[in-house]
Amino acid sequence: MAFYKASTKSEDVKQGGSNHITASGLYPVTVLAPIVSVSQNGSTSIDMYVEHAGQKQVIYGNLRITNNDGSVNKIGSKVFNQLMIISDKEEISDPVEQELPIGKKESAKTVAVLEDLSDIDVIMRVQMEYSTYNGSIKEKKVIKGFFRASDKASAEEIVNESEAGVGYEKDTKYEHNVTYKDGLTEEEVTSWIGAQRPEGTANGPTTKTAPSFGNKKRFGQS
Repeated sequence: MAFYKASTKSEDVKQGGSNHITASGLYPVTVLAPIVSVSQNGSTSIDMYVEHAGQKQVIYGNLRITNNDGSVNKIGSKVFNQLMIISDKEEISDPVEQELPIGKKESAKTVAVLEDLSDIDVIMRVQMEYSTYNGSIKEKKVIKGFFRASDKASAEEIVNESEAGVGYEKDTKYEHNVTYKDGLTEEEVTSWIGAQRPEGTANGPTTKTAPSFGNKKRFGQS
């Protein structure tokens, strides 16, 4: 009987650990492509396809810029506007269809990409949020803000031509904050993560409807 058999599966032979964003923090990332997504109810969100420390990943669905009725979503639009300002963009063109390797096992998917905001280095503040849905704990990465990579300037500092980096330093006080909803506790979430995020283990109330971010519209693989 063999003591151990070698595996040639890609996940078993890949060099190094993962640099996926899985915790609250301030992350230097390259925005590879912002993806426009329209939900079944008509709201518009921006999903961020980014690269952090060599790891490409998508931050899904939390930059909602319009509501179901077409009105401006003030929270999501404010954060997206920060990205515009620190990228020195007064306006951007409509999205164009491209291909992104964001499907299962990095398969290609057709997506609607905002090319004017592609390949831009920024610092992105992410805050983890935990809630419940149908008896399961759900994890979400909420983008709280952007800063210019070169000097950590905020959009406000750029517009007002004030000292760069002051807003960034203030945000460092909150970079590890985590949001717990639906009665969840830090202990429950920590246990859930340690158990490899199993389904059907939440004790809190359930959500009636699942969030829908519509069709994720594929960016060229290089």
